[in-house]
Amino acid sequence: MTSDVVFADANVLLEAVLQDRPRAQAAQDCLGTSGSIVVSPLSAHLLAYFGVKDGLSLDEALRLLAQLKFTEFSTAEIAWACRNHQGGDFEDALQVACAVLSHSQKFVTFDKKLAHNYQKFLNIEVLE
Repeated sequence: MTSDVVFADANVLLEAVLQDRPRAQAAQDCLGTSGSIVVSPLSAHLLAYFGVKDGLSLDEALRLLAQLKFTEFSTAEIAWACRNHQGGDFEDALQVACAVLSHSQKFVTFDKKLAHNYQKFLNIEVLE
């Protein structure tokens, strides 16, 4: 991946897409102004699940997913997460693993705890 790749955490993607979210504008601004945005395949599942639950049709959710760029998600990412997990949220470790192994230059999230736990692995920006 190129040097300007920005990894968007699932919470940023969901805030940008789901209806009436309190931080929607910050998420949309970030996704619209950052370089090349990538997300993990984990986020695809979350967008489809919560999007449909929030009122999107499955077809609408799938159209949104078709517009995204995804990182790899394989045994390498799982192994990285197992070796480097911090705290009790393994999904955070998997998201960070996808960003690290895809050589993302920045990770954007709303999760301050994730940022604190994983800042030593890559540049993490907490959106307000």
